[in-house]
Amino acid sequence: MKGWMLAAFAVILLLAGCSEEDNSSQAAATVTVPLGELNLILAQHLPLQNKKEASLSSFYKDVLYTYNWGDRGQLKVKVRTLNNGDRFVMMQLRNMSNAPLSLEAKVKDPRADDYYFINWHREIKARKHDPVIGNDVTTPPSGLLRYSVDGDFLYEAVVSKQYHSRTKTQLYDNGEQSVVRELTAEKEALQHDASGFSFSLEAPPKQMAEQWFLLAKEPLFKAGDHLSSWIDFQHVHYKEVNNWFTVNGAMKKLPWSIEPFTKKGYGRHLGTLIEKEAIDRYFKFGDRYFYDLMVQSTANLLEYRQEQKSSVWKTEYTSTWLKQKYDITSSYVDTRHNELISLYLYRIGKEFDEKELMKALPTYADYLLNLIAIKNIVPTTEGYLPADYYSPHQGKQFIHTSLNHALGEANMFIDAYKATGNKKYLLAAREIRLGIESLGTKWIRPNGDLWYQVNRDLTFDGNDYEQLTLDDLERHEKRWQALGGNKSPVLQKLIKSKRKAIR
Repeated sequence: MKGWMLAAFAVILLLAGCSEEDNSSQAAATVTVPLGELNLILAQHLPLQNKKEASLSSFYKDVLYTYNWGDRGQLKVKVRTLNNGDRFVMMQLRNMSNAPLSLEAKVKDPRADDYYFINWHREIKARKHDPVIGNDVTTPPSGLLRYSVDGDFLYEAVVSKQYHSRTKTQLYDNGEQSVVRELTAEKEALQHDASGFSFSLEAPPKQMAEQWFLLAKEPLFKAGDHLSSWIDFQHVHYKEVNNWFTVNGAMKKLPWSIEPFTKKGYGRHLGTLIEKEAIDRYFKFGDRYFYDLMVQSTANLLEYRQEQKSSVWKTEYTSTWLKQKYDITSSYVDTRHNELISLYLYRIGKEFDEKELMKALPTYADYLLNLIAIKNIVPTTEGYLPADYYSPHQGKQFIHTSLNHALGEANMFIDAYKATGNKKYLLAAREIRLGIESLGTKWIRPNGDLWYQVNRDLTFDGNDYEQLTLDDLERHEKRWQALGGNKSPVLQKLIKSKRKAIR
C-alpha cells in the first residue's frame, strides 16, 4: 500500500470559485489546465511535454495536454470543447513501470448545496456469448449527476466506467500494421456526494487506465422518458453504442477473427464510431446529450481519417477471415462502413450548413467510382457489383460482393446524385441495380432465404443477415421509385422471399 502511495499523484478538478489566496498557495506545487469555467489542477508538478490544439470542424475544439511522468509513464488529458459549451474530458494514464500508478480526480463546486444521481445500471439478463464477437464486457457510463444551488441548476455530468488495457500490434512486410487493444478490466471508480464527484485512475504495470466524463452547462435530457429509454437501449442493444471513449477515439469489441489474436480484443470499429442511434435520436428529439454524442462521433471520425492521411476511412485491424481468403491485411477499405459514415456526416453537415462534413458524401462516392474503374468489382452480364473491400496490398484473388453492400452502395450513389445533381452517381446506382437484377432469383437459397454474397465466378455463399438485407432492399426500391423509376420484378421477388423466410 505504501508503494502505491509513493507512486501516486492527485489530479483535482475545481470549478471556478477558488480564492486568489487558495490559488497562490497551490501555484508552486501544481499545474493548472484551463477548462473554461473549470480548472484542472494537477496536484504534483509534472513537466508539460506537449500541448496541441486541433479542430477539423466548427463543432468542436480539442486541446490535448501530454505530461511526462519521468520514466514511470505519461498522462494525457484531451479537453474537447463543443460549440454548445459542453466538454468531453478524456484521460489516459499510461504506466511504463513495473509498479502500479494511481491518479485521483475530483470535480466539485463549492456553491453546490444539493445533487442527485441517476444510476444507469439495469438488472437485465446476462449477455449471451455472441458467435462473432464473443463477450463484450463493457457497460454504459455509471450514471448522470445533477448539481444545484438553492434549487437552481449548476451543471450535469455523465461519468464513464474505467478501462484497463494494453496495446497489441502485428507488423507486416508491406509496412502496414494491425492494432488492437486487449481489455484487462472494466471497473466502477465513481464516487459522489453533495460537493462533487471523484474517481481514482489506476494503471496496472505496463498497462494504461482510461476514463472520460462529460460536463454539461444545461440539462442533457428534455424528458425523463428520453433518458430512461436511452439507458434501456444501451443495455439491450449494447453492440450499437460506445462506452469507452479515449483520447484517440472510441474502443469497441472486435470479432474473434482478428490479428493479433485475443478474445478480449477491442478497437476503433468503423461501424460504431458513427453513433447512429444517438444521431437519429437527436434529430427526432433534440436532446442535448444526443447532440453531444453526435459531435463526439463527428470529431472522432474526422480525427481518425486525418491520422490515416486518407480521404476515406480504413479499417486498422486485420480480419483473419479476409487474410485467409483474399490475403488482405490492415489497413483496408470496407465499403459498407464508409457508405454509412459518409451518409451520416452529410446529414449532419446539411442540417448545420457545415460544408466540410457535406463533402464526405461526394468524396467517398468518387473514391468508389475510382475503385469501379480499376475493376474492383464482381462483373455481371449487365451492370456490375462493387467488391465489399479494397486494399492496394490485397492478393490476386478477386473479392466477393455481398447483397447488403451492393444495395448500400447503390443507395449511397442515389443520395450523392440528389445532393449534387451529378448524373455520374445516378448512372452508377443504375449499374449496380442492373448487376443485382441480372443474377435474378439465383440470390434465393433453397430454404427461401437469400445468399449473403456472390463471388467473382458468380457462385453464391454464406448465410444472410436476418433483417438488414431486407431493410436495404425495401429502402432501395423506395428511393428508386422516388426518382421516377419502376419497381423491379426481381427485387420484389427477393423481398417477398426474404420476408417469408424470417417470419
